[in-house]
Amino acid sequence: MLLHDVVNVPDLGIRVLHGDPDALARVVLRACTTDMPDPTRYVTAGSLVFTGLVWRRSAEDTDLFVKRLVAAGVAAMAAGEALHGGVPDDVVDACVRHRLPLLAVPDHMPFSRVIEHMTGRMSGARMDRLQTGLARQRQWLAALADGRPVDELLDRLAQQFGVQTWLLTATGVTMTSTSPPDDAALDVVTTTALTASRFPAATPDGFTILTVGRGLVDRLGSWFLVIRNRDMRTEVESECLEAFGELATVVAFDRVRRDERRRAAWEIAEHSTLAVPVGERVAVVAVSEGHIPTDMLRALVEDVLGPCVTSVDTSGRVVALTNGTEENVAALLRRRLGRLTPALRHDRVFVGVSDRCPGDNVDGGIRAATAASAAARNLPGAVSVRRSELDSALGLMSTLPADLLHSYADRILGEVIEHDRCTDAGLLETLEIFLECDGSWRRAADRLHVHLNTVRYRIGRVEALTGRDLGRTGDRLDVYLALRSLGDRAREPGRFGCHTAPV
Repeated sequence: MLLHDVVNVPDLGIRVLHGDPDALARVVLRACTTDMPDPTRYVTAGSLVFTGLVWRRSAEDTDLFVKRLVAAGVAAMAAGEALHGGVPDDVVDACVRHRLPLLAVPDHMPFSRVIEHMTGRMSGARMDRLQTGLARQRQWLAALADGRPVDELLDRLAQQFGVQTWLLTATGVTMTSTSPPDDAALDVVTTTALTASRFPAATPDGFTILTVGRGLVDRLGSWFLVIRNRDMRTEVESECLEAFGELATVVAFDRVRRDERRRAAWEIAEHSTLAVPVGERVAVVAVSEGHIPTDMLRALVEDVLGPCVTSVDTSGRVVALTNGTEENVAALLRRRLGRLTPALRHDRVFVGVSDRCPGDNVDGGIRAATAASAAARNLPGAVSVRRSELDSALGLMSTLPADLLHSYADRILGEVIEHDRCTDAGLLETLEIFLECDGSWRRAADRLHVHLNTVRYRIGRVEALTGRDLGRTGDRLDVYLALRSLGDRAREPGRFGCHTAPV
């Protein structure tokens, strides 16, 4: 209810001692009663605070009391006249000074009766809003069942309230909007959405953000509904927020249906070889380090790139083929995935992008992107995107034919792989982590959760089987390139090579 709904009741006899029409239009969420000198613990934002002024001893007490009410965000103060035969001037002056609306409650009017009146009005209003909201949601669900698109529902509601609205992913991909937002606005909105402690969340530019689904739990995979008044100078009305909050619930159902269709498509792809589209494509390989599920990373890549073909290789890397140039695809990934940084915490994402490759050389493009994603680990930041360029040995190796790389890897690491297959000694895994740790015995042992001497023993066995001294730069480079050329199929029984899973 609004503040003037309490004033305009003849039976209550409440008068306005301070407050203009705009102040009397404030929303009152609840009623509180207190006569404690420090009311902070007993009031909440949006409340109408009733007080008998028992705490008042001096003008200083009054100023401090009113200041604390304003800091708590209350809607107004209602002072009883029974104790002092009226409301003292210093109380009025303090409310004027701190811009807090002040009401006077007659000495014959109990606070309980005023609060009872407010409770009745609020309960009736809540029931009306609930019934209206349920009716709207039934209509929207029926519309979705009939095949009506979500953007049509959002557009109609935006026209009804005269607002702009966008439906966004956490990466800033616009699912639908009444007016396309620019990148600067998307950066502000996504940062606020990914760091907000509760919803609705607001930005300094006047955007109000609602979550679609479990936004506080699943930040990376969330959708957000963004609202802003067209004049961009006033806050979104509470009635508008309620309506869009109800629609957000319906959109969440639609999102569940989309996710189910996506998972079904992935399951079909796992049991069949997907046809690579004709023409040149850019290969993208994305790797996560931390707690990001592979399915979530795959969905993020698909959302960011738009139409593309994706798969997951045997090591859990997401592989995608998409249209565009290497430069444009890398810039798109860097900008959109980079927006996830505030929510990544201790997780990291490494992405490699190949040059355009013809349909008959997809494996080469995937190898190039894989090498670039490995090199991206050396870049700073939670999200690192690197293009495949011939400025490293890995980049050069990725351009060689697959059978030549296979032969090279077999010649150097063949006996290590065979030893692992027969004994399950974990030499190849230890070697890979040892090289990733730049030859640090201690770091490798910590990564593997084994004793330091175990790492020393395993690396000694690798050196004996390969005939290479990993303390020498040349030998270490040979083994490192062989390991990268080998790929992840070496861990599969009966086969190894540098090919990734079909895409």
